[in-house]
Amino acid sequence: MSESSKQFELADATHVRVLETNILHASDVIYWLDASSANTVAAMSRIEHFLELNITQKPAAIKFLNAVGKTAFWMTPTQPMIAGVTTDAQRQRPAVAPFVIAGTVVDHTGRFNPAAFSLSLGSGNGSAVTLFPAAAAVRLSAGGAVQGHIAFAADEAPLVWGLLTLTVTVGLAETIQFRAQTDAKGDFVMPLKRLPPLPLSATEYSAELRIDGLAGASATVPINVADLETLELESSSVQNDFANIIPLTIRPGEIKRITSFNKTFIAVRTA
Repeated sequence: MSESSKQFELADATHVRVLETNILHASDVIYWLDASSANTVAAMSRIEHFLELNITQKPAAIKFLNAVGKTAFWMTPTQPMIAGVTTDAQRQRPAVAPFVIAGTVVDHTGRFNPAAFSLSLGSGNGSAVTLFPAAAAVRLSAGGAVQGHIAFAADEAPLVWGLLTLTVTVGLAETIQFRAQTDAKGDFVMPLKRLPPLPLSATEYSAELRIDGLAGASATVPINVADLETLELESSSVQNDFANIIPLTIRPGEIKRITSFNKTFIAVRTA
């Protein structure tokens, strides 16, 4: 056999003839984010281990694949296989009608509190669900932390899955926000790892604390933080003085336990 014949046979053996093409587009993605990692959702880090996802609402035609840090959703193709090689126009992502995905997400390693969610997807831009570190899993940093237990004033029942927002004034008209969530026992730890050192002329930062929560929330049922309501907090210095926001002072590096006046916990009540 000649050398030219060998070359022809090799080229013919590697030639691929495309008979048909199946096109499949992702309809949307949910990203699972660490809510304590940044002030804004856009800057938050993805959770770097697998989370268990329980979908309670989804269109029948929508399929999904759960992976580390994200879950992709796509619609079962309605068009048949396309004969031959597809064109650029045929490969373009089609418009997708909005659809609702709802469910719960649980971290069985115990590092993050569980969460419920309900999202309208389909735009292809991606959506985020933020999870808060569990109190027992929080690592303290040089910036210090605030911690405590939250309970309702009327019966001292723990506030489970409550959301705390601490706004610290660090400069002229400049603030930093920190957030944390209570666990199933009503406990929280809020690390202040982004808190800057005090200016030479200051001995402490002024701060304000607010708490959102749900009376009657169950320790065994994850909640959607979007459903939380503003609660009133009892002052740390005046008994039976409740307000939506209470003032605090914060010092970098300090581990501070916050309590209401003459109590071992932060007392709250519905507004």
